[in-house]
Amino acid sequence: MNHRVSPKAGARRTHAERSAATRQHLIATAIDVIQHRSLEEMSIHELAKSAGMTSGAVQHHFESKAVLMMNVLSELIESTVRSGELWPSAALPARERATKFVHAAWSLVYAQPRFIVAWNIYLGCRNQPEVLGHIAELRQSVQARMHEGFFEAFPELAAEPDRDGLLGLVLSSLRGLGLLQLFAPAPPAVTDAAQQAQLDCLAEWIAARCEAAAVPTKARTRRR
Repeated sequence: MNHRVSPKAGARRTHAERSAATRQHLIATAIDVIQHRSLEEMSIHELAKSAGMTSGAVQHHFESKAVLMMNVLSELIESTVRSGELWPSAALPARERATKFVHAAWSLVYAQPRFIVAWNIYLGCRNQPEVLGHIAELRQSVQARMHEGFFEAFPELAAEPDRDGLLGLVLSSLRGLGLLQLFAPAPPAVTDAAQQAQLDCLAEWIAARCEAAAVPTKARTRRR
Protein backbone atom coordinates (compact mmCIF):
# COMPACT_ATOMS: atom_id res chain seq x y z
CA MET A 1 0.00 0.00 0.00
CA ASN A 2 1.52 3.32 -1.09
CA HIS A 3 0.94 6.46 0.94
CA ARG A 4 2.14 9.48 -1.01
CA VAL A 5 2.31 12.95 0.44
CA SER A 6 0.42 15.37 -1.80
CA PRO A 7 2.62 18.29 -2.93
CA LYS A 8 -0.37 20.61 -2.79
CA ALA A 9 -1.08 19.75 0.84
CA GLY A 10 2.19 21.39 1.99
CA ALA A 11 2.42 24.26 -0.54
CA ARG A 12 1.87 27.02 2.03
CA ARG A 13 3.44 25.33 5.01
CA THR A 14 6.81 26.14 6.49
CA HIS A 15 9.76 23.79 6.09
CA ALA A 16 9.35 22.68 9.73
CA GLU A 17 5.65 21.92 9.18
CA ARG A 18 6.36 19.96 6.01
CA SER A 19 9.11 18.02 7.75
CA ALA A 20 6.82 17.18 10.68
CA ALA A 21 4.08 16.07 8.29
CA THR A 22 6.51 13.82 6.42
CA ARG A 23 7.72 12.25 9.66
CA GLN A 24 4.12 11.53 10.71
CA HIS A 25 3.44 10.05 7.27
CA LEU A 26 6.47 7.77 7.60
CA ILE A 27 5.50 6.70 11.11
CA ALA A 28 1.93 5.90 9.99
CA THR A 29 3.28 3.94 7.02
CA ALA A 30 5.68 1.99 9.27
CA ILE A 31 2.81 1.06 11.58
CA ASP A 32 0.80 -0.10 8.57
CA VAL A 33 3.68 -2.26 7.29
CA ILE A 34 4.25 -3.90 10.69
CA GLN A 35 0.53 -4.46 11.24
CA HIS A 36 -0.19 -6.02 7.86
CA ARG A 37 3.13 -7.77 7.28
CA SER A 38 5.74 -8.10 10.02
CA LEU A 39 8.43 -6.28 11.97
CA GLU A 40 11.09 -8.24 10.07
CA GLU A 41 9.83 -6.80 6.77
CA MET A 42 9.96 -3.27 8.18
CA SER A 43 13.25 -1.98 6.76
CA ILE A 44 14.22 1.52 5.65
CA HIS A 45 14.05 0.29 2.05
CA GLU A 46 10.57 -1.23 2.52
CA LEU A 47 9.34 1.88 4.29
CA ALA A 48 10.61 4.08 1.46
CA LYS A 49 8.88 1.88 -1.10
CA SER A 50 5.57 1.83 0.80
CA ALA A 51 5.69 5.58 1.47
CA GLY A 52 6.50 6.48 -2.14
CA MET A 53 9.87 8.00 -1.20
CA THR A 54 13.56 7.21 -1.65
CA SER A 55 15.61 5.46 1.03
CA GLY A 56 17.78 8.56 1.29
CA ALA A 57 14.75 10.75 1.95
CA VAL A 58 13.59 8.38 4.70
CA GLN A 59 17.05 8.34 6.31
CA HIS A 60 17.03 12.14 6.31
CA HIS A 61 14.25 11.85 8.92
CA PHE A 62 15.18 8.52 10.57
CA GLU A 63 18.84 7.57 10.32
CA SER A 64 18.27 3.91 11.24
CA LYS A 65 15.56 1.35 11.85
CA ALA A 66 16.19 1.63 15.61
CA VAL A 67 15.54 5.39 15.55
CA LEU A 68 12.43 4.81 13.44
CA MET A 69 11.14 2.17 15.88
CA MET A 70 11.63 4.53 18.81
CA ASN A 71 9.53 7.16 17.06
CA VAL A 72 6.89 4.60 16.09
CA LEU A 73 6.67 3.44 19.71
CA SER A 74 6.35 7.03 20.93
CA GLU A 75 3.41 7.55 18.57
CA LEU A 76 1.76 4.26 19.49
CA ILE A 77 2.06 4.83 23.22
CA GLU A 78 1.06 8.50 23.08
CA SER A 79 -2.07 7.54 21.15
CA THR A 80 -3.10 5.22 24.00
CA VAL A 81 -3.17 7.88 26.68
CA ARG A 82 -4.18 11.12 24.98
CA SER A 83 -7.85 10.24 24.48
CA GLY A 84 -10.07 12.07 26.94
CA GLU A 85 -12.69 9.36 26.45
CA LEU A 86 -10.65 6.98 28.59
CA TRP A 87 -11.53 8.54 31.93
CA PRO A 88 -15.13 8.70 33.22
CA SER A 89 -16.36 11.52 35.45
CA ALA A 90 -15.73 10.96 39.16
CA ALA A 91 -19.30 12.20 39.75
CA LEU A 92 -20.78 9.01 38.27
CA PRO A 93 -21.76 6.06 40.51
CA ALA A 94 -18.89 3.65 41.10
CA ARG A 95 -20.30 0.80 39.02
CA GLU A 96 -21.09 3.01 36.06
CA ARG A 97 -17.63 4.59 36.28
CA ALA A 98 -15.88 1.22 36.46
CA THR A 99 -17.84 -0.19 33.53
CA LYS A 100 -17.19 2.90 31.40
CA PHE A 101 -13.47 2.88 32.17
CA VAL A 102 -12.88 -0.84 31.56
CA HIS A 103 -14.78 -0.90 28.28
CA ALA A 104 -13.24 2.38 27.08
CA ALA A 105 -9.74 1.14 27.92
CA TRP A 106 -10.44 -2.10 26.08
CA SER A 107 -11.95 -0.59 22.95
CA LEU A 108 -9.63 2.44 22.68
CA VAL A 109 -6.34 0.83 23.71
CA TYR A 110 -6.03 -2.90 24.31
CA ALA A 111 -8.28 -4.21 21.52
CA GLN A 112 -6.70 -1.91 18.95
CA PRO A 113 -4.36 -3.38 16.28
CA ARG A 114 -1.81 -0.73 17.32
CA PHE A 115 -1.49 -2.42 20.72
CA ILE A 116 -0.26 -5.61 19.03
CA VAL A 117 2.03 -3.60 16.75
CA ALA A 118 3.67 -2.06 19.83
CA TRP A 119 4.21 -5.48 21.39
CA ASN A 120 5.65 -6.85 18.17
CA ILE A 121 8.20 -4.04 18.37
CA TYR A 122 8.92 -4.69 22.06
CA LEU A 123 9.55 -8.38 21.41
CA GLY A 124 11.51 -7.75 18.23
CA CYS A 125 13.87 -5.20 19.82
CA ARG A 126 14.89 -7.17 22.91
CA ASN A 127 18.54 -7.14 21.83
CA GLN A 128 18.70 -3.41 21.05
CA PRO A 129 19.69 -1.52 24.25
CA GLU A 130 18.96 1.86 22.65
CA VAL A 131 15.36 0.89 21.91
CA LEU A 132 14.92 -0.86 25.27
CA GLY A 133 16.05 2.28 27.10
CA HIS A 134 13.53 4.31 25.12
CA ILE A 135 10.78 1.81 25.98
CA ALA A 136 11.62 2.12 29.69
CA GLU A 137 11.34 5.91 29.52
CA LEU A 138 8.03 5.72 27.67
CA ARG A 139 6.63 3.22 30.16
CA GLN A 140 7.54 5.51 33.05
CA SER A 141 5.81 8.46 31.42
CA VAL A 142 2.68 6.47 30.56
CA GLN A 143 2.54 4.90 34.00
CA ALA A 144 2.58 8.34 35.64
CA ARG A 145 -0.22 9.59 33.39
CA MET A 146 -2.33 6.46 33.85
CA HIS A 147 -1.82 6.75 37.61
CA GLU A 148 -3.02 10.35 37.58
CA GLY A 149 -6.01 9.67 35.33
CA PHE A 150 -7.16 6.55 37.18
CA PHE A 151 -7.15 8.09 40.65
CA GLU A 152 -8.86 11.25 39.42
CA ALA A 153 -11.63 9.03 38.02
CA PHE A 154 -11.68 6.82 41.15
CA PRO A 155 -10.80 9.17 44.05
CA GLU A 156 -12.12 6.65 46.60
CA LEU A 157 -9.11 4.48 45.83
CA ALA A 158 -6.47 7.22 45.94
CA ALA A 159 -5.90 6.86 49.68
CA GLU A 160 -5.86 3.05 49.71
CA PRO A 161 -2.51 1.68 50.99
CA ASP A 162 -2.37 -0.81 48.12
CA ARG A 163 -3.39 1.66 45.43
CA ASP A 164 -0.29 1.10 43.28
CA GLY A 165 -0.79 -2.65 43.34
CA LEU A 166 -4.49 -2.18 42.61
CA LEU A 167 -3.82 -0.08 39.51
CA GLY A 168 -1.05 -2.44 38.43
CA LEU A 169 -3.44 -5.39 38.63
CA VAL A 170 -6.11 -3.56 36.61
CA LEU A 171 -3.67 -2.63 33.83
CA SER A 172 -2.02 -6.06 33.83
CA SER A 173 -5.43 -7.70 33.43
CA LEU A 174 -6.30 -5.51 30.45
CA ARG A 175 -2.82 -5.94 28.97
CA GLY A 176 -2.97 -9.73 29.32
CA LEU A 177 -6.37 -9.89 27.66
CA GLY A 178 -5.05 -7.72 24.84
CA LEU A 179 -1.99 -9.93 24.34
CA LEU A 180 -4.19 -12.96 23.72
CA GLN A 181 -4.81 -11.38 20.32
CA LEU A 182 -1.26 -12.41 19.39
CA PHE A 183 -2.52 -15.98 19.23
CA ALA A 184 -5.70 -15.25 17.29
CA PRO A 185 -5.72 -15.98 13.54
CA ALA A 186 -7.24 -12.52 12.95
CA PRO A 187 -8.40 -9.66 15.21
CA PRO A 188 -12.05 -10.28 16.16
CA ALA A 189 -14.57 -7.81 14.78
CA VAL A 190 -16.35 -7.68 18.14
CA THR A 191 -15.50 -8.56 21.72
CA ASP A 192 -16.30 -12.25 22.21
CA ALA A 193 -18.28 -13.65 25.13
CA ALA A 194 -15.22 -14.81 27.08
CA GLN A 195 -13.53 -11.41 26.77
CA GLN A 196 -16.75 -9.65 27.70
CA ALA A 197 -17.14 -11.80 30.83
CA GLN A 198 -13.60 -10.99 31.95
CA LEU A 199 -14.07 -7.27 31.32
CA ASP A 200 -17.30 -7.35 33.31
CA CYS A 201 -15.58 -9.15 36.20
CA LEU A 202 -12.80 -6.56 36.23
CA ALA A 203 -15.31 -3.70 36.28
CA GLU A 204 -17.22 -5.38 39.12
CA TRP A 205 -14.02 -5.74 41.13
CA ILE A 206 -13.05 -2.07 40.67
CA ALA A 207 -16.57 -0.99 41.67
CA ALA A 208 -16.54 -3.24 44.73
CA ARG A 209 -13.20 -1.78 45.83
CA CYS A 210 -14.59 1.75 45.39
CA GLU A 211 -17.68 0.94 47.45
CA ALA A 212 -15.63 -0.74 50.18
CA ALA A 213 -13.22 2.22 50.33
CA ALA A 214 -16.12 4.66 50.68
CA VAL A 215 -17.70 2.89 53.70
CA PRO A 216 -15.25 4.09 56.41
CA THR A 217 -15.63 7.68 55.20
CA LYS A 218 -19.42 7.51 55.49
CA ALA A 219 -19.17 5.88 58.90
CA ARG A 220 -16.87 8.64 60.20
CA THR A 221 -19.25 11.27 58.86
CA ARG A 222 -22.22 9.72 60.73
CA ARG A 223 -20.30 9.63 64.02
CA ARG A 224 -19.55 13.38 63.93
